[in-house]
Amino acid sequence: MNNGNEIPRQKILIVDDTPANIEILYKILKGEYDVLFAKNGADGIRIVQQQLPDLILLDIMMPGMDGYQVCQALKGDPLTARIPIVFVTAMSNEEDETKGLQLGAIDYLTKPISPPIVLARVRNHLLLKRSSDLLEQLTAQLEEKNRALEVLARVDGLTGVANRRHLDEMLQLELQRAMRNGRYLSLILCDIDFFKRYNDHYGHVAGDRCLQALGDLLKGSFKRAGEVPARYGGEEFVVVLPDTAPETAEVLGERLRRMLQEKALPHEESELGVVTISVGVSGGLVARGQEPEWFIKEADRALYHAKASGRNRVALSSHCPPEPGEPHQCYGDAGQPEHDPVQLPGYGA
Repeated sequence: MNNGNEIPRQKILIVDDTPANIEILYKILKGEYDVLFAKNGADGIRIVQQQLPDLILLDIMMPGMDGYQVCQALKGDPLTARIPIVFVTAMSNEEDETKGLQLGAIDYLTKPISPPIVLARVRNHLLLKRSSDLLEQLTAQLEEKNRALEVLARVDGLTGVANRRHLDEMLQLELQRAMRNGRYLSLILCDIDFFKRYNDHYGHVAGDRCLQALGDLLKGSFKRAGEVPARYGGEEFVVVLPDTAPETAEVLGERLRRMLQEKALPHEESELGVVTISVGVSGGLVARGQEPEWFIKEADRALYHAKASGRNRVALSSHCPPEPGEPHQCYGDAGQPEHDPVQLPGYGA
């Protein structure tokens, strides 16, 4: 009985139209392996497809479908192509052996067979098969882990949105694409209002749950191709919006603000009594040489204006006065766009 730690016995299929030959091979192999048999090529192929043996011992001279045809059929099927085949035959000339090996067989044994040699060669081939299967399994596991690591490298572990590194990469990528195609690019920067007070009052575990709630809302709200909701740091989140005019992004920011407020997450240290966000929006038609930092800086300036105006509101950078001592640099001042601002289906006030 297999207790879970024992290595399962490997399966060998014998395909031969002569019962005496099957009996000889069966007696040699039965002590170490599970042995199956077929008396013709068609039955052999059917059993291979059903049982997927670890090794096939195949006669060549059989009525109907000969061993060469069986080998060719099995090697042409992705399901069975990797199963090793050993020809066991009375045909001993060089041309026959060459043909068998060229069709994909790994070995060629001639009759009359020597039991010790048959057993030794079968052991070697099955050892290689087991090692190959193990290597394939480990490779698949490694690839799966690498894919998981690639995801983790792009995702914020707490909230499930993109992390800062992935945000920087995607913002640069979308900026270059918008610059190349003369398209809009906008950015939303939002910050949870009075989050320090929230943490101090409810504790950091509750604070993490609050961040997760906003992360879930962002993931559920921004699913279009190229849209990247990300955690910028602390309680600040960013959404990159390709092909989106700033006025449309402002509408989306307001929708996000309203949806969070309607969740009515308790916040006793806020004047409204629920968790809210302030939102800054930047964007426009991308100009040649435009830097990604412009979007962050302008959205941050708009966010500051939203907070200074009472929080729980949305501000568009082009509508905000410049900071003292700094001239306001309008985005896309080179001229009017040749097309109307992008209207995204499914986005409403």
